[in-house]
Amino acid sequence: MLDIILLGFALAATPGPDFMLMTRNTLSQGKKFGFITLFGNRCSLLIHISFALLGLSIILQNSVILFTAIRLLGACYLIYLGIKKIVHLIRGQKSTHENAAFTITKMQAFRMGFLSNFLNPKVSLFFLSIFPQFASTDQLHNPFLIIICFLLGNSAWYVGTLLLVGMKRIRKIVVKFQSYLDVMFGFVFLIYGGKIVWDEVLLKLTFSEGTSPHLY
Repeated sequence: MLDIILLGFALAATPGPDFMLMTRNTLSQGKKFGFITLFGNRCSLLIHISFALLGLSIILQNSVILFTAIRLLGACYLIYLGIKKIVHLIRGQKSTHENAAFTITKMQAFRMGFLSNFLNPKVSLFFLSIFPQFASTDQLHNPFLIIICFLLGNSAWYVGTLLLVGMKRIRKIVVKFQSYLDVMFGFVFLIYGGKIVWDEVLLKLTFSEGTSPHLY
């Protein structure tokens, strides 16, 4: 199971929108909100892994319309987060107080972490394709152990990073550049969301030209 743990750690170490979201909430609100965002992300990841191990994501893989709909919903959510952050700053609703630059509730932090990952159907499809490469037949007969090992390795990276980013000394330095970081994170979410939409447009154009579509 060590290979499953290492796989989870390696995948987490690759920056993506989930990591950016956790980092932003940690820098602006503190470690508590960063870990709440992480908890929401873990809950949705658990659903994706369960879908993959139970084979339910095969249904999603064979339904181009359903896959595209969920994928675009996820893209729209990322774009919404990006626009909301940028508009918030442009309107001058930020305060000079270090924690007032961006205020969210615990439930909002959880929802952000959950939806950011849950509205990405590629996650369950990814697990569906990669687990057979790393897990033996005997291990696949014990999906609960695979889930625990993967979450352990995957969460280790996030926990360590959030503890570091959430240190008061680091946050005091970062808060001086908070408004610039807010805009940066806003554009990062816009770029990620826009890329998903653009990929779907290219896929549709390719399909219209007679090429078989693919989901990966």
